[in-house]
Amino acid sequence: MIVDEAFQPGGPGCYELTRVHHTDGYVLRVRVYRDSYAKQSTAVAEVLTPLFTWTIIASSPGHIWHRTTPTTAPNATPLIPVADEVLQRARRILPVPPPAAIPGR
Repeated sequence: MIVDEAFQPGGPGCYELTRVHHTDGYVLRVRVYRDSYAKQSTAVAEVLTPLFTWTIIASSPGHIWHRTTPTTAPNATPLIPVADEVLQRARRILPVPPPAAIPGR
């Protein structure tokens, strides 16, 4: 379930989508940044740890998906397929159900 979503337009050729999901007992954040250069574009899925830090568990470099996105976008629509793909890979990596938090850590 998507809990929060934000689209941020940037400079020429740049825009970003950030989504926070509650799924399979985890809090996952997916960030897709489209830069004017493919090598500076990235998509990552992060899991919130018991210590309230974000750890990257899946990513997709821009050279894989950059050409499929337009130079400018009025909304997040072009980045949604990229975000969904990275999220699905993250969900395959994480154990279900999540491991119990260890007290004191």
